[in-house]
Amino acid sequence: MKQKKTSKKVAHIIGSLKIGGAERFIIDLSIAQKKLDIKPAIISLGSPTDDLVDTCHINNIPVASYSSHSYIKLCRVFFVLLKFDVIHVHSPHALKYISLFLPLLRKTVVYTRHGAAPYSAAPWLKFHQKIKPYITAVTFVSQEGKDNFHQAHGWEDITSVVVDNGVLIEPVKKVPAKKEILRIGSVGRVIPLKNQIGLLKAIQRLPADLQSNVEIHFFGDGRSLADLKTFYNEKTPTLAVTFHGMVNDRELIYSSLDLLVVTSETEGLSMVIIEAMANSIPVIATNVGGNPRLVKHGETGWLFEYDDDKALAAQIVSLLNNRPLVDEVGAHALSYITDNFSIESSATKYAKLYEK
Repeated sequence: MKQKKTSKKVAHIIGSLKIGGAERFIIDLSIAQKKLDIKPAIISLGSPTDDLVDTCHINNIPVASYSSHSYIKLCRVFFVLLKFDVIHVHSPHALKYISLFLPLLRKTVVYTRHGAAPYSAAPWLKFHQKIKPYITAVTFVSQEGKDNFHQAHGWEDITSVVVDNGVLIEPVKKVPAKKEILRIGSVGRVIPLKNQIGLLKAIQRLPADLQSNVEIHFFGDGRSLADLKTFYNEKTPTLAVTFHGMVNDRELIYSSLDLLVVTSETEGLSMVIIEAMANSIPVIATNVGGNPRLVKHGETGWLFEYDDDKALAAQIVSLLNNRPLVDEVGAHALSYITDNFSIESSATKYAKLYEK
């Protein structure tokens, strides 16, 4: 008699459940995996009070996070992982944390790199060579990330694939904008790499009459927030700018935006861009990393070169002078994401890797 196939138990290991694109993706992935008869859980190395812990509970995703001292915490993580068939690690730092006991677990291990940085400093090179024998497959969210990784670490004999990030296609209900006002959003960690100050520099270039037709909404927190606020207060105090801080509710974010601007120096496959496009919000983004895979210039959004606030300003002026184009391109953005970046597609690709 043929034995019934048992459900795979998958532990997603992440550094924290603070608000971030990768963290949101892992939660959405877990939701989709349950529909594939996979039993996911999230093991967070952060605090039990992190913002997205409650989101896991709301979606009935088992989550473990420990605030105990490091040695006790390490032991607890080890014994929890014994219960799973697959360990899916979502960052180099998380992999390093569990590396001490990974040889003892003898599990299928999938290592996902959500960013494009190669981690090529000598200690990371040594670590990756040491951990390689225990990795079943390594995945990337962009071809750039994959190329950077292999150039730095080799690993040519390990299963290596690009698995696109996906999103739940559930567009939020939009809040109508005031007449002629273009609501521009920036969503993500406020750190030098993200260069949010470039958006204010671009808006500063707009003619005064057009500046009055723009609202800027910053969603996020980080070490560069103070500098961003200082620039606003000293250089652009008359602009309509709101600093919302860290916001967990995606409906609150995307229901009140007409346009997303991404000014990053580098990106993998940005969940913020995917989420915005899935809500019919077109994107102006830097021509870096995985951005061109999502933002098709003139079709689903617009691209500009990093730190070129003059080009960014020109594109915003063009949209202020042709507001119907924002809705038209937003509709194309939703169609593109629906056809190419659903969370169900991501879940299916990972499920195949779990069987290796």
